[in-house]
Amino acid sequence: MKRIPINYQVVVIIIVIFGLVVLAYLYIGGPAQVCDSMTLEEAKQIAIASECGDMLIEGTQFCNSDTHTWWIDLDIEKEGCNPACVINTETKEAEINWRCTGVVIE
Repeated sequence: MKRIPINYQVVVIIIVIFGLVVLAYLYIGGPAQVCDSMTLEEAKQIAIASECGDMLIEGTQFCNSDTHTWWIDLDIEKEGCNPACVINTETKEAEINWRCTGVVIE
């Protein structure tokens, strides 16, 4: 049986191209972000319809799978606080968590 020589440069190029395609897919959007069974888009819609309003900051969200909540930062100024809209994936309710430190700056 005759062995076919493997051109390692071609293999490396194929691996690099495949990696770049995967990274581009993930960067451009990739699969929908999901927390439990709720997508980020669904969480945003619930947040906008709640007391959080349309003050959501894009790109500053994360899923806490332990508490079944989406957390999306809000563009609200309150001294000593860093507010976020917390959307419960089970109840589909949203509320503002002010995340205040309690430190008073004089």
